[in-house]
Amino acid sequence: MPSKELRKYKELSKEVNPEINAAALDMACACLKNLGGHPYKYDDSQEGLKAFIENSQGYFAYLQSVNSKLEEKQGIIPDVEGYALFLGVDRSTINRYHNRGGEWAETIDLFKNAIGYAKKQLMLKGKIPSVLAVFDLANNHEYLNTGEFKLSANVTNNDNKERSYDNIKSYRLTEGADNADIQ
Repeated sequence: MPSKELRKYKELSKEVNPEINAAALDMACACLKNLGGHPYKYDDSQEGLKAFIENSQGYFAYLQSVNSKLEEKQGIIPDVEGYALFLGVDRSTINRYHNRGGEWAETIDLFKNAIGYAKKQLMLKGKIPSVLAVFDLANNHEYLNTGEFKLSANVTNNDNKERSYDNIKSYRLTEGADNADIQ
């Protein structure tokens, strides 16, 4: 038997009006015609950042414009993929821009936060299934599921010595560790 969330999602999907997809697809078609070049559409400069910010603001203005003309259940929900598409890049490129650090990272964090906020509000009001919102927040907004954890390597000793059995044994001897278990 399908879960409560799956049943709710199926019910919501029956209510989807074709105008929702039409607005999203219109944006996609327009944006795909205006793709930037590679490797980056927005240069790592103040001018590039300014253009990025203006176009990011344009995404939200576009959503506001489209959503103000449609009924409540027909609006476009802001998301990272739509944001990237509007900017003429992909999600990975937005992440590479974020890795530039400084103002780039702060700007992208702010816009992603606005997207996450909108979706979280829709989830809390029961407008989108919570399982879908949790999935999106974990993948696009750095939230962690309580059952999930991420490991990262923190290298504090930067010696790149090869660690063979003999090297490990001698290392432990010099460090004063109990070597009774090493034969």
